[in-house]
Formats: sequence, C-alpha cells, structure tokens
Amino acid sequence: MASSVPDTTIQIPRLTWMRVILQLRRRGGGRRESGAFLLGRQQGRITRVTTFVCYDDLDSVAYQAGAIAFHADGYAAFWKYCREKGLAVLADVHTHPGDGVGQSSIDQRNPMMPIVGHTAIIVPKFARTSSWSLSGVGIYEYLGDFKWRTHAPGDKTRRVVLTLW
Repeated sequence: MASSVPDTTIQIPRLTWMRVILQLRRRGGGRRESGAFLLGRQQGRITRVTTFVCYDDLDSVAYQAGAIAFHADGYAAFWKYCREKGLAVLADVHTHPGDGVGQSSIDQRNPMMPIVGHTAIIVPKFARTSSWSLSGVGIYEYLGDFKWRTHAPGDKTRRVVLTLW
C-alpha cells in the first residue's frame, strides 16, 4: 500500500542519535519504556533532525504506568514548543523492553502522530543498545487508518539514515 505523501528520507546526525539513545536509556532506567519526538525542518524529500524533546519533559507522568501514556497536556506543551522554536515533528522514537522491535497492537492503534507519512522508530532493550547505528531498530511509516509500512534497514530507499553531521 502506497502512502499519499512522497517518500522522504529522515537524516539524523550520529551525535544527535547518540544523545537520544542515552536520554532514553537514562529516563527508562532499564525498567520502563521512554520516548522522544525528533524535530527539525522539512525541506523537500530530505528532512534533517536538529533536536529532540523527550516525552516526560512535556508530560511529567508519561512513564508512570511503565508503558508510555502521553496526555493532552503534553501535546499542548509539545505544539507550543514547536511553534516557539519553528520546528516540525519529523518522527517519534520509543523503547521496548526486549529484543523485539515489532509494533505492538497498542503501537499500531495509537500512533503518537496519526498523520499519514509520520515515522515511528522502536528501539529494543530499553535503549541498552548501540547508540551509533540503527542496527536492530524498527522503523515504521504511518499510512492512515491504523495501517503501517515497515522500513527495513536494508531497503533500497531508506526512510531513516544516520549522517556524520
């Protein structure tokens, strides 16, 4: 099934990805899920992540249940932050407890951004994984109507890539 938006590539500088992974690892404490929005500016088919904001910075109780529950107040704070900084949400990333990076039924039915073309990234082992590669992560594109496209790391047209800068 094809998306109604053109295929885009999301570039994440390696240093930014390392910081994301380290923050998710720290915030989850090895015992609960954590997540973040990846932000930047979209320019045509290539988008570049310039910063990120963790869910619990926007919604202080987002992790209290052990799994992520992001509330309306968090979204209000998030959209205000994006407006003030002139940033767009390019993707979201969250952790899972084990090696599995497949989408759970909860992930599939509750996209953080239910917008066609939005990208969700799942990191295994509560982010106790490599902070220098995308090896072992799950990458999913929202197609609408609770349908998703999986983007494998070896795909010809890669959805997410790490860059030097």
